[in-house]
Amino acid sequence: MSKKHTATPKIPTPAPDGCAAFIRKALPQVTGWLILLVSVCFFTGTYDSAHVKLTLMQIGVCTLLVLWAALKITEHKNPFTRQNLLFLTPLFIYLGWQTLSFLCFPYKLEAAEEFLRLLMYGGVSTLIACEFTAQDVRTLTNFMVATAWICLVYGLFQIANIWLPGADLLPWHGFFGNRIFSTHANPNFFGAFIVFSSAIIGAQFVQTRKKSLLVLLTIGLIDLAFTESKGAWLAYAGLLVFAAFTYTNFMANVRTHLSKFNLAALAVLLLAGAAAGVYSAKRFQSVSFRTYTWLSAFEMVKDSPILGTGPGSFKLVYPAYRRPQIFYIENAHNNETQHAENEILEQAATGGLVGLALGLWLLVALFWGTFKTLRAFPVEEEPRQWALLGYSAALMGLLIHSVVDISLHFASSGLLAAVFIGVILALTIPVVPSQPPTQTQAKYPRLLFLTRIVVALVLILAAGYAVREFYFVWRNMAVQTWGEGMLLFFAWSVLLGCIGALLYVYGKVLYKTTRLSVALLLLLCAASNVFFLRLFTANHYYSLGVALVQRGYADTSLGAFNDAIRRNPFLAEYRHYRANVFATTLNLTKHFSAERGDTDKARTDFDRAVDDFQYTLRHNPNHARLHQDIGQLYYSLEMRQLAAAQNDPSQMFLYQQLAHENFTLAQKALQKALALDPVNPDTYLILANMAVLRHDVTEAQHWVDTYYQGPKGVTEEEFLKHHRDNPQMQNMQMHINRLRATLQP
Repeated sequence: MSKKHTATPKIPTPAPDGCAAFIRKALPQVTGWLILLVSVCFFTGTYDSAHVKLTLMQIGVCTLLVLWAALKITEHKNPFTRQNLLFLTPLFIYLGWQTLSFLCFPYKLEAAEEFLRLLMYGGVSTLIACEFTAQDVRTLTNFMVATAWICLVYGLFQIANIWLPGADLLPWHGFFGNRIFSTHANPNFFGAFIVFSSAIIGAQFVQTRKKSLLVLLTIGLIDLAFTESKGAWLAYAGLLVFAAFTYTNFMANVRTHLSKFNLAALAVLLLAGAAAGVYSAKRFQSVSFRTYTWLSAFEMVKDSPILGTGPGSFKLVYPAYRRPQIFYIENAHNNETQHAENEILEQAATGGLVGLALGLWLLVALFWGTFKTLRAFPVEEEPRQWALLGYSAALMGLLIHSVVDISLHFASSGLLAAVFIGVILALTIPVVPSQPPTQTQAKYPRLLFLTRIVVALVLILAAGYAVREFYFVWRNMAVQTWGEGMLLFFAWSVLLGCIGALLYVYGKVLYKTTRLSVALLLLLCAASNVFFLRLFTANHYYSLGVALVQRGYADTSLGAFNDAIRRNPFLAEYRHYRANVFATTLNLTKHFSAERGDTDKARTDFDRAVDDFQYTLRHNPNHARLHQDIGQLYYSLEMRQLAAAQNDPSQMFLYQQLAHENFTLAQKALQKALALDPVNPDTYLILANMAVLRHDVTEAQHWVDTYYQGPKGVTEEEFLKHHRDNPQMQNMQMHINRLRATLQP
């Protein structure tokens, strides 16, 4: 009798969660494309408006953080473990202290954008540290190399344009003379990019021996010479010394080459120092500018040594400490200086000495972890070893450069610094393999289905809105050259490519997720992307308004300024410029005009200007030019009222009284402007002219003499001669002399 064998039923293996798997693949790709676009994209209506880099960074980082949140919801895991928290603690404590410092700062609105950027950078570093594998780091490295090819080769075209005009077709060529800047905002920022990208490329070359990487390194050195950036040469030398020190002391089997590496590092350091000295001699003005800025920043530190003034506050507080010599060097009387030109001083000024100490603790922890990890790597981990050396050297080069420059505060370098910190942490935190999540059924399938439809419609509408907004931006710009046509083509290509890629990523997540909360997260992401896009278009309309004013179309410019304020009601600078337009037109007939920004009642241009000036003053009280503009407004109204008193004798007393009140307000505002900017001759001229109108020769002479004397603390002859040789002040002196003669009995 045969035995019957009953087959044991096979238990099906649960399918892995497709949403989590897709997000894990998407995160390094999105990060890589973000690095490339922020480095390469440079859209301008006017040259100095590189706001697109900031916008791409904001939208890209927001997308990354939402995807990360969706991943953790899908996996139902806490991203922070006992293991990685040990490494992340310095970063979290540093960000916590910066948040406390920001919350204690009284003018939060104007500082909010930079503070938000700091939190975004912290989010990027944390994401990479917690989620990226060695393979993901290789993906980022490939994007870094591709980005370097684009930026560095375009730098060669800018070099060729020096001798072959027309080699660079794009509209911003030659803005810094023979100094090149590629796709970055200025030569110093491009120099910073060359420095940190060369560290990563160099590490890859040593590992792979690809000759193309050696060619790319050579192109970088050629470009670096034509940036004429002193800080970049010092940073390049510093990263080489750091790389040599790290390699010879913490990587295996290199003791026999120790003397060679030390000699090479010393030679490069001496060469870089010599190059920096040559460039300093050619442009010693930049050295003087930094010296006076550092002295002023040190005064800020002494007045708020513990808590600081808060991240993003430097540009608001610094004008109260600025040395008069800065105005001569910059040849400008607005708030040109927005950072300390030294990251150590800026950290101490804005975060206090505690914030500086926490920042240094973070860096020490990063590099100490790097050294320990490099020494512990087994031989089979050589690619990971070289990646860690390259990224740590890149961060060191960027930090050295930041001691004499402000590139860390701009998206093209700040984002990369955050990426480098994250990669270093990712390569030093011990990898703990985790089981991928399995597919689960949706709890509320019908509700999820309806939510998917709503979210998909919102995403499509947001994409259409982005295309519409960009169309209106380009509609106001003339395309007159081949270069501008190329820019138009690239701009639309990048825009449509980004929209298509985001729709694909969002759509795939929306389709694969079984979590209602993940679908709702995508709504939040779409809303934030539209918000950041509106900030970009606001910047464009502001630039358009400024251009119209400069061409003499003051009334027409108001529409552009109104559009800018509607899209970004938080930035006081837009209201300041609109107030100046109202002060120029100064229509004193009270009427309601939506075109002039009225919303609920009729006003005069004077009322509109005062409202905008007061709003700006509440958020930026140390702006010297703002106080002068307010003084000029009251002075203009005083002149109108004095003329009215002459034309209407029956109301003479009333008009004279009003004129006197406005005279007092103008004088108060102008004297505040002088306290912040004792160099501006226009302020002295207005005060002297006001005294002449009142036949007060003594006061008029006082203002002229004060200007001739020069500001307190200025002893440099090169600066004081500007006062003695000012033709406008000489004319005012002649006018005062004639008035004095007519008043003598």
